[in-house]
Amino acid sequence: MSTPKRRNGWGTRNVLVAIGATAILVYSIGPFIWLFIASITPEATADFDTPYLSDRTVTYLPTDPSFANYYALFQNVPFELYFRNSAIIATGNMVLTLIVASLGAYGFVRFRFAGRSSFLVAMLVAYTIPSVVLLVPLLVIFRNVGLNNTHLGMILAEATHAAPFVLLLMINYFSTLPKELEEAAQVDGAGRIKTLWRIVIPLSLPGLVAGGLLAFIMSWNNFLFAFLLTSTTQVKTLPVIMRQFALGEPAVWGVSAAGALLSTLPVALIFLLFQRMLMSGLAAGAVKG
Repeated sequence: MSTPKRRNGWGTRNVLVAIGATAILVYSIGPFIWLFIASITPEATADFDTPYLSDRTVTYLPTDPSFANYYALFQNVPFELYFRNSAIIATGNMVLTLIVASLGAYGFVRFRFAGRSSFLVAMLVAYTIPSVVLLVPLLVIFRNVGLNNTHLGMILAEATHAAPFVLLLMINYFSTLPKELEEAAQVDGAGRIKTLWRIVIPLSLPGLVAGGLLAFIMSWNNFLFAFLLTSTTQVKTLPVIMRQFALGEPAVWGVSAAGALLSTLPVALIFLLFQRMLMSGLAAGAVKG
């Protein structure tokens, strides 16, 4: 008589888990579904000469869906230029952050030197400092060295916030790697750099992917630096153009939704492609071995 009760208990538990998972899924993808529906809902323009002056409200089930909003997005706004700027800055920040963080983390883990603990505390404090505190120093420095309104300046600015976080992540990850592998390679004649490149980096690939993706996403979504450190469309990024849509009067729901959806897709696709490595990298770096 105990077996049916156990089966009934497991059945009820599975149903509750399925209901909870479905609720979380709907809650998570609900905004994206709403964005897609709004993006394919035609604009009811109040003035045909100014297609961004719309007087319609968003309908959840459009009767005549079309991709006119996407066409209007690329026709009336240099969206592809903003997209390219975001890709250049986010990718540059990711590469720079990974180089600095991986080298720094390897040094902290494998070498013992005076002031090591103080440097680690300084890195932690640097990560906790709000980005807005760095704006005035960065503006002054970039103006003096000619990096204002440049891709390089934006990459360096973004790295000030991403590098400390990825450094701490990689320190924890490198700490889980056995030293014996590196010692064996050094016995065979490999130097520190070769050991790092041939042994440590391949073994740390999940951690590097996790740190790189987080640095990329942080830069892709950052509005503050892109808004205050740039002044021309040649460098401005996607969050800036999305702010312009939000300030429109009246709101342009369809074009705004199209831009928001296209801005979100790259990060979502990257996460879906590398989610296993991202999760394993974060999990392995969370606890020292």
